Amino acid sequence: MIEYFKISNGKLPINKKKYLLDILNPTSKGSKYYEPKPKSEISKIQVGRIILQCHQILSLFKSLNINLKNKRMLDIGTGNGLVPRILLKISDLKEAIGSDPYLDGEHKSSWQKHDHDKAISLLNNILTQTKNKLNVNVYKKNLKFENFSFFPVPIKISRKSKKNKKYKFLQLGAHDLKAVKSKFDIIYCKAIEHIDNWEKVMKNINYVSKKKTIVYFKHRSFFSYLGPHRYSSTFIPWGHLLLNDKQIIKYVNKYHKERKKDFLEFYFKGLSYPRTTVNELLTICQKYGFMVKAIQIDKPKYSHKTIDFISNINNFWKVIWKNYPRVSSEEVLSGVYHIVLEKK
Repeated sequence: MIEYFKISNGKLPINKKKYLLDILNPTSKGSKYYEPKPKSEISKIQVGRIILQCHQILSLFKSLNINLKNKRMLDIGTGNGLVPRILLKISDLKEAIGSDPYLDGEHKSSWQKHDHDKAISLLNNILTQTKNKLNVNVYKKNLKFENFSFFPVPIKISRKSKKNKKYKFLQLGAHDLKAVKSKFDIIYCKAIEHIDNWEKVMKNINYVSKKKTIVYFKHRSFFSYLGPHRYSSTFIPWGHLLLNDKQIIKYVNKYHKERKKDFLEFYFKGLSYPRTTVNELLTICQKYGFMVKAIQIDKPKYSHKTIDFISNINNFWKVIWKNYPRVSSEEVLSGVYHIVLEKK
């Protein structure tokens, strides 16, 4: 049975299963949807996600004629550093640095504690199956719950041992990159939605870049359906956009009593805080000399459901644009953005 939450100009449907649980990727057995049970070992699904990221990077760069030979890469928010380490193995990159303010398990959204070398071994096992070509059909079985419509083209790779390749981890956040005191040819950031103050982020990226530096953001917008992530998503379709801040607090006090403190902390101050649109991000990037080379959007795997949800809401777009007048319909309906920029 669907309940309703009243707002000034109508009412919004509430249904945990229909509007949230049927859309979220499942968590570990025995855990609640907002508290994935930590494991000590990396899963096959997580391994698949890493390979997909690397494959998408190489595929998109190939389509844009971006050469990685002897280039230096910085991975912002690297987590366990698997993406840059794998790219060093299968591409012509010469050097890579991974930066992240959190170590494994330090934050609820960070990787669980695990053996990084063992994880690399698991990744190598899958890469061995691909022989000398990355083909999504080979590792697709490891992408059971991954949301993507960007199928990268097959890419030739070389897994032979390459000397003089360097990887280093730095415990630094995106706001502190100036401390690196080095410049990079390629800068990758998978989750800028987890970082606040994008003006300061781009200012720091500017410090560590040079002419023709490529920046690649893989980004799930706050304004998309699951923008607040599982930790602060409501049981109302696009509830984080249809409710204003006061209404969110009222809603949480009624429907998330057992974890209202954590919910509101994450929603207002946590790693899903940025309320900056993609258009505003691009404006900030332009200010520091970074111009768009390509933008690609992964359609959400659940889009057929969410489009139907809109019909359940009176004045859907009118309410959203009252609360967030700068956001586009494209961004509200988006899945994951792939944004590639080049410094002039």
